[in-house]
Amino acid sequence: MVTEPAHWGLRRRVLNVLDNLHLARPAVRAYELALAARSSLRAGRTRDAGGLPLPPASLRAQIGPRHADADFFLRSGEQHARLIDDVLHKSGSSIEEMDAILDWGCGCGRVIRHWSSLPRTRVCGCDINQKMIEWCEANLGFADVRVTGLEPPLPYPDSSFDLVYAFSVFTHLTKELQHSWIRECFRVLKPQGYLLMSTMGEYYLSLARLSESERRTFLKGDVVVLYEGSAGTSLCSAYHPPEYVRRTLAADFEPVVFFPAVDDGRHDIHLLRKPERVGAVADHA
Repeated sequence: MVTEPAHWGLRRRVLNVLDNLHLARPAVRAYELALAARSSLRAGRTRDAGGLPLPPASLRAQIGPRHADADFFLRSGEQHARLIDDVLHKSGSSIEEMDAILDWGCGCGRVIRHWSSLPRTRVCGCDINQKMIEWCEANLGFADVRVTGLEPPLPYPDSSFDLVYAFSVFTHLTKELQHSWIRECFRVLKPQGYLLMSTMGEYYLSLARLSESERRTFLKGDVVVLYEGSAGTSLCSAYHPPEYVRRTLAADFEPVVFFPAVDDGRHDIHLLRKPERVGAVADHA
């Protein structure tokens, strides 16, 4: 039997060879299309329990191989929506209290679809993939969705949102882009607004994804980014020590709660808050 670390070690070696030949991104895309084709051959559901349509498998596969399966796509989106609400409740707030929220990296609506019944909240989403945004525009009419670039800015004024959440976004950006984007999230949040973000942390050290030198970098407290030339895609992957997030990446934010390896994907969850006044975190430190 091939164990998970051995499987990842083999996959990493293959990806390194393909990346050196400039074939890694086409190979990953071909794999996604194959998964989508296999899923499309199965007779399955086309709408969720509330009647909202499902995106085609070709879009679902791009947000993660397992999401080509319609049931997993719906289940994971519901779990993350519930996770957001649970984390906010632990901080003394709730999604229903928000005037405006932003799903940054909304893809084809995996999570945002679960906010369709919010009575008063303005629901916004953005993504770099135009086809996914076009699908959301056509099928999730309750949400205001927009296309963004790989680099800032976001198409929103300062202090627009009470909550910005980002699942598997910082995990696919270079170090420089991560810092640019977290400053942009800070800009569009209202004072005392929340940023909820996922990262890949210490759990992944056991899966042979990192070389020995990369592991040493991580253990010294620095972020490790693989395949930086493919930023914005699933091929690029970033691994964050929790202290790096708190002290360096999100230094301008107040840390609220942190949950290591809490979801099925074993991502760390950080809930951060924009201070009431700029510089308050540094003053407190």
